[in-house]
Amino acid sequence: MSKTIFLLLFIIISCSGCQFLVSRDIMNLKDELSHLQIQHKELKQDCVDLYAKVDSACEMLEALNISMKDWQGRISVLNQSTDNNIEISTLPFVYLSAYSDYSVGKFDIAYYGFKTFIDKYPNSEYVPQAQFYMGECFYSKNMLEKALEEYKKVEQYCKTSCLVPSSRLKIALCYELLGKYDKALNVFSSILKDFPKSPESVMSSEKLETYNNVQKN
Repeated sequence: MSKTIFLLLFIIISCSGCQFLVSRDIMNLKDELSHLQIQHKELKQDCVDLYAKVDSACEMLEALNISMKDWQGRISVLNQSTDNNIEISTLPFVYLSAYSDYSVGKFDIAYYGFKTFIDKYPNSEYVPQAQFYMGECFYSKNMLEKALEEYKKVEQYCKTSCLVPSSRLKIALCYELLGKYDKALNVFSSILKDFPKSPESVMSSEKLETYNNVQKN
């Protein structure tokens, strides 16, 4: 009988020990799970912070690219002005800024920049250039009727400007694109007559020859 009781006590104690070990293992697993959850949360936050830093870096890079293009436009203006023997120091900032915008395709902003320049410096020797680029802004956007209006003003401002042949050529091209061929031919002819040695006269001559060949055929 005593052996039986001893065996039962041994079994009870062994089971209690096993249960204790199982409970301890469960607690350990819960602790590890809790720790992993904390690590996961921290890692997730780190990822969010990293994405934010990447987005910020991308924005900074884009701003830097825009700034570089802006300065490239300004340098282009300076180079162009140097080639044309223009005194750099006399070029107002508003003109440089407008040309910079034009050079990177910001035609609407550039147009109003050139317009502001003309309004502010109506007697400047660079008014014909600014006026020509106002036409170029519309021409680049395929707004030909408006481009025509601006190109025509170049000669109105200064009949002796070196840009008069260029503005006339653009006027002729606008008429051609609008299907107003008679007007285009008249302007091409006027370039040959008034500016026979200009580069624009070469293209005008080619255009007139093409039209004559079409009519013959």
